[in-house]
Amino acid sequence: MPDRSFVIHAGHVQPVDSDAHLHDLTGGGLEGRVPVIACGSNQAPSALAWKFARPEDGPVPVVRLELKNFDSVYCAHFARYGSVPATLHPAPGTVVTLFVNWLTPAQLAHMHTTETTRGNYVYGELANLEAEVEFGPAVRRAGAYICTRGALAIDGRPVPLAEVPARDRSHPALAQRDLIQRLVALHGLADTVETFVQRNIDDDDERARRAALLHRDALPFDYPAFHKAD
Repeated sequence: MPDRSFVIHAGHVQPVDSDAHLHDLTGGGLEGRVPVIACGSNQAPSALAWKFARPEDGPVPVVRLELKNFDSVYCAHFARYGSVPATLHPAPGTVVTLFVNWLTPAQLAHMHTTETTRGNYVYGELANLEAEVEFGPAVRRAGAYICTRGALAIDGRPVPLAEVPARDRSHPALAQRDLIQRLVALHGLADTVETFVQRNIDDDDERARRAALLHRDALPFDYPAFHKAD
């Protein structure tokens, strides 16, 4: 994951040095844009470069923030590329370092097509946030894509992403490879990490069967100040 705020435009990544620099790189600042919290791949320049590849898509400002009382955890779901994606989840006392994508209405509409069309994520607005941003205005309300399948649970606890930095976590974090090794062991499979992921990619029925095992113990997203978009 990046270690600082940046603006990406047609695949070109420009680190941000100051509020004035952010204003210049976006061609006028953040007014009229919607802050959307990214807790997984949408933090990464490579993912955003693919989603907003054309010059006419415009610049996408991506601002680092420290968000209190939430964490980035694994979904109770397997992506079509075989591994386990991330979702935001309440975590009292935790302070997680994430990013906010500041999107124009057109960019947000396009982002929806990449996140919500398969029914695995729902978009809505989070209110009453406690966050410190690196640049730009304070973020007290923000959009977010929340996994409709819930958070993956092991021993009744959500599993944070080790790749995402955070302070004061209540639950042990795992890297993707370590998580898959745990799942293989828990379900008594003979797979290696590589064969497990490859079968998820190749066999839709097996991926769905494995996902159903995750759904049984999934933890719902419970945050009263989250309102699903119409």
